Amino acid sequence: MSQPPSAGSDPTNTLAARQRLMRVARGQEPGDLLVRGAQVMQPASREMFEADVVIAGSRIAAFGPGYQAARTVDARGAYLAPGFMDAHIHIESSLLTPAAFAAAVLPHGTTSVVAEPHEIVNVLGAAGLEWMLRAGAGSGLRVFGSVPSCVPASQFEEGGATLDAADIARLLEVPGVLGLAEMMNYPGVLGGDPGVWTILEAGRKTGRRLDGHASGVSGRDLLAYAAAGLHSDHEATTPEEARTRLRAGLWLMVREGSAARNLEALLPVLRERPRRAMLVSDDVSVNELLALGHLDRLLRMCVAGGLHPLDALALVTCNPAEYWGLHDLGLVAPGYHADFVLLDNLTDFRVLETFVAGQEGRAGQQTPTPEGGGVNLGAGWSQAAFDVPAGWPVMRVFPDQITTEQAPAGTGDAKLVAADRYGRGAQASCWTSGTGLRGGTLGISILHDAHNAAFLGGTDDDIRQAGHFLQALGGGVVVVAGGKLLASLPLPYAGLMTDQPPEQAAAALENITVALRGLGCTLPYPVTTLSFLGLSVIPALKLTPRGLLDVAAWRYIGH
Repeated sequence: MSQPPSAGSDPTNTLAARQRLMRVARGQEPGDLLVRGAQVMQPASREMFEADVVIAGSRIAAFGPGYQAARTVDARGAYLAPGFMDAHIHIESSLLTPAAFAAAVLPHGTTSVVAEPHEIVNVLGAAGLEWMLRAGAGSGLRVFGSVPSCVPASQFEEGGATLDAADIARLLEVPGVLGLAEMMNYPGVLGGDPGVWTILEAGRKTGRRLDGHASGVSGRDLLAYAAAGLHSDHEATTPEEARTRLRAGLWLMVREGSAARNLEALLPVLRERPRRAMLVSDDVSVNELLALGHLDRLLRMCVAGGLHPLDALALVTCNPAEYWGLHDLGLVAPGYHADFVLLDNLTDFRVLETFVAGQEGRAGQQTPTPEGGGVNLGAGWSQAAFDVPAGWPVMRVFPDQITTEQAPAGTGDAKLVAADRYGRGAQASCWTSGTGLRGGTLGISILHDAHNAAFLGGTDDDIRQAGHFLQALGGGVVVVAGGKLLASLPLPYAGLMTDQPPEQAAAALENITVALRGLGCTLPYPVTTLSFLGLSVIPALKLTPRGLLDVAAWRYIGH
């Protein structure tokens, strides 16, 4: 399947194609595929009805009795629902390329994603976005994109690339791009930073969506953030935060990923049937995708939490399609893309079959590795010391959130090191609590969002050795103890992704987790959690190669 083109050049949206859809709908000629005997789910009208569905080319022509087609699929009473759409996801956080990601999620009913590729863009710049769209085009999914608004995330981070307003304005015109990605630099928005506001203006001029990211923002600051022109937020963690965002006119993206789990807490708001809400995964591990599912898992949680199945379906179908202006996705209706799923039931949402563009969903081909993105820790790495400055606070880490807190002095039990991986040689250290790690070192080349290297735990010798192993891999994940490599996962795609099949990548990641459990680590997804301990726009303490950042005060400790 190719990248969905713009409406003006879409070969399924030409005059001839539309006229054929009309003829098939009127019964004047047969379609290409007939799905017989389905229970059609229409979340927008909150109804379900029994019907046959006829497809012509890659679009739905009609539903009802008496249609003919070249091929027939007997639904046997299965529920036929629109394909699921993840409206905000970082594919890179799964550690999979788009094709491998498609192989993991298509069996779970996902047919479309809006990828926010600021991971690879922070490493490779504009070429990273262009690569992600190319890779998505052949993945088997509909992969749309949004342009990262904060590269780097703030002035406190330094990655492999920088995008200014001119770069962003150009990328907003790339086919397949739907809008401006999450504006994480909310202090810059609220403080009137000229660079930030120039980026907002570039997005505003397109008339497209401007995604928000307002972690911890409330009161008048939240109203000011919405007034700046942002359209959504996925950082609500409490019902009150969710309600205030809806009240302020923001679309509510309810996040449930591997590092941040907010759906259970926000179910009371969703039970109130807010009109402008959707479910997103943001960052999700390959292990979780295979073990628990993708958006189908979130639907199970919603129904178990009291939502009507049709209200739950709207959160991953017509609502995200409406938000992003995808007017021919999100419904099973005449003229819409034939992206749909057959479901066994409406309790556990077991997917029997996934269809994309009228064909059984299949993962596509891998795209060649992009140039660049390895690990260079600098000439002084072999002699580096990782002492924590006296008086620095301890970072408390949580197993199911990407926020941190300041822990009581003296409670630190594992050292955290952030090291520049682009050859500049900077590095900083602090103490953490809450990881349980008693020995050995976890090393990664995935540190949101600048994607420098991070090391958790261990002696200085193990930290240095973990760095050497990361450099030799060209990026990835390593576990080292006593100078020996216990487990690893190479990530040759910009130091962020592997082209291994999902099952193989998940097995390698499970080996890493098992090795870390043997060293005392209690985090359920240690790689994902560690990867967020450097993100400078999420409270309260974060570590970058420049030092320990107090996010609320918007300054480095000691500065």
